[in-house]
Amino acid sequence: MVFSLRMEPLVTCLIKKHVAKMNKFIVLAALVACAIAAPQRMVLPRLPSSVILNGKYQLIPEDKIVGGTEVVPNSLPFQISLQRRSFGGFSQSCGGSILNENTILDAAHCVDGVNDVTIFRVVAGEHDLSRVSGLEQNRDVSSYLMHPDYDTSTSSNDIALIYLTTPLDLSVPSAKAVNLPPPATEFDPPAGTVTTVSGWGTTSYGGSISNVLLSVDILIVSDADCNAAYAGPFDPNPIFPSMLCAGGLTDGIDSCQGDSGGPLFTGTGADAIQHGIVSWGRPPCAVAEYPGVYTQVSYFLDWIAANRR
Repeated sequence: MVFSLRMEPLVTCLIKKHVAKMNKFIVLAALVACAIAAPQRMVLPRLPSSVILNGKYQLIPEDKIVGGTEVVPNSLPFQISLQRRSFGGFSQSCGGSILNENTILDAAHCVDGVNDVTIFRVVAGEHDLSRVSGLEQNRDVSSYLMHPDYDTSTSSNDIALIYLTTPLDLSVPSAKAVNLPPPATEFDPPAGTVTTVSGWGTTSYGGSISNVLLSVDILIVSDADCNAAYAGPFDPNPIFPSMLCAGGLTDGIDSCQGDSGGPLFTGTGADAIQHGIVSWGRPPCAVAEYPGVYTQVSYFLDWIAANRR
């Protein structure tokens, strides 16, 4: 998950993490002396620390699946890795899901502030970031579209579409379009529903990313309970109708840094239905009483349909 959207002010410490395919290594450099002129908000998006905005490295805690297990390779064919150019290669930035051969569903905060889309690539059919299996499909990004009402201060409407320069091949088992929920609120998963979230994010707050795709099962939390969790007197964070909450009922299970933009879904494999997009949460990850917060896909079905290519 990304830690920059809800930092006020934005901090410019240098924290780099790099995992290059065929060249497995991590470069970590931290510049500790950071001047912060105003209090930071304690609720943050879930991006990796290697993200660069406006030419500067930003302090962005890395999100990863906490308490998860490795998935069977290519058993989630709709999952993609959104990567950024770094040190002559590419590093994991966000998750995402395939809408069709030309369009990726993602979080707005994963692309916000990026003017040069050539820093991105989308990898479908990915499983192990440190190895090449031959099933990967690497695609450049031609453009992206963030929701016009995306608000960095509240993370509301945290949704974006990423457009590819060349189509994905969806005729192969390792790359398939995700199913979206029907256009009716009664199909939204009620509180207590078991859902799954997946990604390559960190397995602990501030830790390193996972080379392999992980997933974990978490329960949907009611809007009332989620609002109560984030209604602290010093830093209230409202839960909007466009948001969905899950996890946080027990310690040790959550999405985390680097999982941003990835899917929250019910079902398995090609039958899975995506209900949420990893958006934000309270650091550190996987703390009881603070659910993870996701963009609710059903709320944006009309916008998605009107703008997919």
